Amino acid sequence: MAVSSLGEFGLIDRLATLLGQPRTPGLLLGIGDDAAAWTPTPGTLTVATSDALVEGVHFELSTASWGDVGWKALAANLSDIAAMGCRPRYALVALGLSGSCALDDVDQLYRGMAECAAAFQCSVVGGDVVRAPCLMLQVTVVGDSLALNETGSVRPLLERSTAHVDDAIAVTGPLGGSAAGLHLLRSEPEARAREGTVATDVLLSVHRRPVPRVAAGTMLVEAGVRCGIDVSDGLLADLGHVCERSGVEAVVDTARVPVHRGATARFGESAVEMALTGGEDYELICTAPDHVVGRASALLAERGESPLVVIGSIVPAAGNRPPIRLRTETGDLLPVNRGGYQHF
Repeated sequence: MAVSSLGEFGLIDRLATLLGQPRTPGLLLGIGDDAAAWTPTPGTLTVATSDALVEGVHFELSTASWGDVGWKALAANLSDIAAMGCRPRYALVALGLSGSCALDDVDQLYRGMAECAAAFQCSVVGGDVVRAPCLMLQVTVVGDSLALNETGSVRPLLERSTAHVDDAIAVTGPLGGSAAGLHLLRSEPEARAREGTVATDVLLSVHRRPVPRVAAGTMLVEAGVRCGIDVSDGLLADLGHVCERSGVEAVVDTARVPVHRGATARFGESAVEMALTGGEDYELICTAPDHVVGRASALLAERGESPLVVIGSIVPAAGNRPPIRLRTETGDLLPVNRGGYQHF
C-alpha cells in the first residue's frame, strides 16, 4: 500500500499508533489537536532545538534503512539538547514525503524514531505531514534542565561562549567511527554484503544509529563544566565554533585524540583524519579547568559512563592565525583548516 491510499489524516492516525501513548509526566495534549500542550517541570529551565534531514543531502536510502533515518533524525536533535547539558522531553516532527511512498517504509521510519525516543525518555507529541518531492524531516525537541543548584542560584547550561584560557579541552568518547562507516558505504558498496562481520557492523551502526550523550551532558553540568558542544560537523569544526564564540584559540594534541578502534583497524592512519574532521559522532567536547575535568571524569566513571579524554588546551587568541593548531608528536604546532561539514 502507498501513503496516498490512506490520505493525510489516515497517515497521521497510523503514525500516532506507531509512536504509542506518550508517558512523559506533565503532558496534557499530544497528537490530535492543533498544538501539543504540557505543564513545565517545576524548577527547570526550558531549551529547544530544531534540525532538518533531507534525502540526498543528509542521507541516502540506498545506504540507510528507513528505520535508521528515523532514529538519526531524532538522535541529532537529542545530541543538541545533550550539548546544552539538558534532558530531552518532547519532540515535534514535520514529515515530507511522496504519496507513492510505501506504508511499510513509513512504518519503519517511525519505528526507528520511536525506538530512539524510548531510549532517551523523549515523547513525540505532534508535528505535520506534507507532500514533498523527496523524504524530508524537520524535528524540534524541547528539553529542560534543573533551574537551581544546591545553593539556590541559577544552574548554568553548557555554552559555546564560556571557554577560558588555560582550560583543558576534553571529549566524552572516541571519534571518527561515523565517518569511517560513511566511507565504507560510499566507497565500498560491497561493505553491505559483508554486514554480519563484527568490524563492519560496528562502524555501520555508529554511523546509522549514533548515540547522543544525554546522560553525560547532564553530569558535566553537575560537575561544574560550563562550556560544551557536540561533535556533529567534526571535532575541528565544532571546536572552532567554541573558539569563535569565546574569543580564544585551541591547541589540540593529535596523539591524544581518541580514535575509534574500528576506524583505526579498517583505515589505519587515515582514521586520525576522520576523527579530526568527520562529523556525526555526537560525542561531547567540553572545556574546563583541570580540576573540574577531573571531577567530571570521576562522576562519569562512578555512574557507568566513560571518563573524559583530555586532548588539548585553550590558549589566548593572537588574531593573526587560525583559531586551532595541532601539536604533533614532535612538538610542532601546525595551524589547520577546521574542515568539517558545511551546507554552503
